[in-house]
Amino acid sequence: MPLSFIDTPKRIILFLFLWLVIHTVLAFYFKPQYALDDTINCLCAAVLGCYLGNTMMQVRLEGFEAKRLLTIEKETDVLTGLYNRRKLFETLAYLETEGSEKLSGILMLDIDYFKEFNDSYGHAAGDECLKHFGTALSKFTQNFQLHFYRYGGEEFLALAYGYSKEELLSIAESLRIAVQSADISGHHITISIGIAYCGEEQVHNYEKVIFRADEAAYSAKRTGRNRVCMEQNQIQAN
Repeated sequence: MPLSFIDTPKRIILFLFLWLVIHTVLAFYFKPQYALDDTINCLCAAVLGCYLGNTMMQVRLEGFEAKRLLTIEKETDVLTGLYNRRKLFETLAYLETEGSEKLSGILMLDIDYFKEFNDSYGHAAGDECLKHFGTALSKFTQNFQLHFYRYGGEEFLALAYGYSKEELLSIAESLRIAVQSADISGHHITISIGIAYCGEEQVHNYEKVIFRADEAAYSAKRTGRNRVCMEQNQIQAN
């Protein structure tokens, strides 16, 4: 029985005990001359089955956990805890198929003056900064339909679902302010955000949309940093 399904050991043993009682009652009713032998045989089989079954179940659970951890390792950036670039392109490949949910936009986030931060405080502080930044982005996903990915270095990318152009601008501005206000290991950082809005576009290659968002982010950095830019539409830092 423990080989047929996975449950808590107590519930499996209780289930086995129930069937043992039912079997014993039926054995005494239909063939009383062999009831004791059947009961002893079934009890021995139940004990042995529980031992072997629980052992096999533990092996299966450990296999499931190892597979889960391997999947997380393949899809997650170790430093920030966000999805990595590999997971991003797997997701984009799926989004380019027929019938998949379509994006409303892509946000490119670039931490301002991060090289100078590393030079001033060291790479250990830079890694700690990225770790806290990843945590801040993860918390932001609790309230918005955004999936964040580490694109590379100090660049991060967000896939947005179900928003209008105005809503994306508002969300990006809220994100910019939240990062600017956050205390990251005693330091404060700012980000430049570029937005590429998809809207009702039939996108067959999302890498082109990423390029548009990246260009918008560079535009935000060229015009002063710590601001949001959506392909010619900019919000100045306050």
